[in-house]
Amino acid sequence: MKIGRFSTLASMSFAGVLVALVAFAAVNVDAGPTSMVPDPILVPASSGQIGLFEVTLSQDAGESLASVTVTVADSGASGVSEVDLGAISVYKDDGNGVFSSTLDMLAGSNATVNIGATTTVETSLNNAINGKKFFVSLTTSGSWSDASPDRITVRLESNGIGTSAGLLVAGEVVTNTITADTTNPTFDSAMAKNTGGTNVKEAGDTVELTFSESTNKTVVDKTNVDTFFDLSNSHSFLDSAGELGDAEWNVTGTVLTLTLSNTSGGTSTLPTVQPGDVVTLPGSVIKDLAGNVASGARSINGDFVSALDDEDNEGDEGEESKNRCGNDLRNGRLYKVEGEDNHTVYLAAACRLKPFRGAAVFHARGYKFQNIIMLDSLDDITVSDRPVLPAAGTLIKGSNPTVWFVTVDGKRRGFRTAGKFFAFGFDFSQVETISDADLNIVPIDPPIDEGEDHPDGSLILCRNEGTVYQVVDGYAFPFRSANAFLKRGHGWKHVATVDCSRIRYVVGAPIDE
Repeated sequence: MKIGRFSTLASMSFAGVLVALVAFAAVNVDAGPTSMVPDPILVPASSGQIGLFEVTLSQDAGESLASVTVTVADSGASGVSEVDLGAISVYKDDGNGVFSSTLDMLAGSNATVNIGATTTVETSLNNAINGKKFFVSLTTSGSWSDASPDRITVRLESNGIGTSAGLLVAGEVVTNTITADTTNPTFDSAMAKNTGGTNVKEAGDTVELTFSESTNKTVVDKTNVDTFFDLSNSHSFLDSAGELGDAEWNVTGTVLTLTLSNTSGGTSTLPTVQPGDVVTLPGSVIKDLAGNVASGARSINGDFVSALDDEDNEGDEGEESKNRCGNDLRNGRLYKVEGEDNHTVYLAAACRLKPFRGAAVFHARGYKFQNIIMLDSLDDITVSDRPVLPAAGTLIKGSNPTVWFVTVDGKRRGFRTAGKFFAFGFDFSQVETISDADLNIVPIDPPIDEGEDHPDGSLILCRNEGTVYQVVDGYAFPFRSANAFLKRGHGWKHVATVDCSRIRYVVGAPIDE
């Protein structure tokens, strides 16, 4: 009896061990699930795979991923239907932690995408759980359209991860908005400008290429400029030594400025590009933020010799470059003249010098009295009769208490209410007082209405995030570095800290130095 009782106890103990083993066998969520669309994005028709979610799973008893369940919600006015979407798919990471439909392994796909109801993707391939990420992705179809436009969000259900051991409760995650952009950007104009400093064609003169919407700001340099932008008459943007002065995009990626160089020094060694040449985009490298390809051909208007009107737009003064100007000025740099009694500080913009009239504007632009270049004289250098004015995104006032916001096009807008001022994250300590004479130079635009988002030019910092953005035309363009921010004349004082979860903008291409 004792043996039997011992045997029974032993069996119970063994069964208890089995129960314990079953209880501890589990699939764990090591990281995520996380939305791969934290900010609004634009997506073309018939798109490639758009990453939606990522999650890292582990297991201790050989479990595998069985399914993923999501819900697509129509958040536009057009009435998105299932035929507008191609498929929901699940991929297993190849090990580098970055989603790539080319490198990662397909685990499952469902071409029938429900709108407003759950869609489940069965994962019967590449589904072993071994500590690597799984990605959920979406494609659009040919009927996905920006006519209204189509707009959706996607939710990974709280119990939307199924495994061979059962459903996981991992927490609900929702993407930001995914909006259709199916219209190709157009190449709108090409303009030759006399920005070299004198009234002859020379190094520092420029050709501005303008596009209809924000682009991906593709890197353009001497190795590809004549491929990306084909010139008629067998002409070139390169000088006889094969050099290009510079190629710079504006903040929004709508204007590319190509600067002529002349490394060999003679008139005959300048680039052969001329007004009247036709610029054609033969390739597919200039795209909008959704990936639609820019196209078109435009004749170069303007010229390299006529005197320019005084430059009100100082948007490129921060983009300092070698050999930028034929008169040896470097745009964006500060200058003083040896022996000048008034010790005026100048800013080089468009190969001319613009004076600072008072310390308020100087400091409002974030400058400090350092690294100022001394000039022997102003011979052969044009000094503008218009002063440097505060940069876009600055809050200014004169002797009157009215506070103004400086826009990206160099104008000023007032606020209809103090509530709107504070709603943008602004503070009265950010306001710079300048002279009435300088204030009156800045043209006035209509006041900022209650229903508006941040006015163009606003500098914002999202709470709990280290990136500073400039808001322009519904996009938020991140500064890639502190130098990129400072070289454009901005000061940290003028950055507004905001709750970006309430004012989401489509993130544009980064602003480089």
